[in-house]
Amino acid sequence: MKKVIDLTLPIIVGHWRYSNQRRPVHTIAEGAASNVTYFDLQTHMFTHIDAPKHVVADGKTLDDFPLDRLIGKAAVLDVSYVKPNQGIHEKDLSAAYQKCEKADIILVKTSWGLQRDWTTKEFWDDAPYITEDGAAFLLSISPKVVGYDFPQDYDIRRLRTVDEHECDLITHRYLLKNEILMVEYMTNMWEITGDNVEFIGLPLKLDHTDGAQIRCVALEER
Repeated sequence: MKKVIDLTLPIIVGHWRYSNQRRPVHTIAEGAASNVTYFDLQTHMFTHIDAPKHVVADGKTLDDFPLDRLIGKAAVLDVSYVKPNQGIHEKDLSAAYQKCEKADIILVKTSWGLQRDWTTKEFWDDAPYITEDGAAFLLSISPKVVGYDFPQDYDIRRLRTVDEHECDLITHRYLLKNEILMVEYMTNMWEITGDNVEFIGLPLKLDHTDGAQIRCVALEER
């Protein structure tokens, strides 16, 4: 029997980092025949996938990649021993990778959501992060997709206080610019017990975009 683990954050209103809105368009209570809701989102809010165009002016968009790239066996690199503000280095990722069967999808598991509530600023400001040698290692194993359950670049926390041109988003530079898709801000990875799972990621079917919200799940034999 397979357990389905939802790796997706809920899309909520009122999160300090996001300015999305949700409001009723029609309501039965006010005499309409049905309830209809309006909501808006930017492509990099909540659990989402990055396409190369996010950081490359003429880069590939999400619909340039086949959907089956996001479905298949995933290697779970468990580094959930990391502490707040601790760098995740090549040695950490390499040791975790050696325990896994090889796969085109890599999930970096820190279980960070157990240490900090994702609705708080501390989730971003105190997070562990991928170092430059860690990003170089991920590139060296040539995955098609890498996913994270934490804000994986140190400078993500600086984006709200300094000009974005002063920030170095290391995983974006190493992976996304080399056409390795990235799934950001997943959750519930602490429910994964093994080193490999089946992964299914289904992004919104937006045409010619730099990214989109994605519903992703892990399937694990129990």
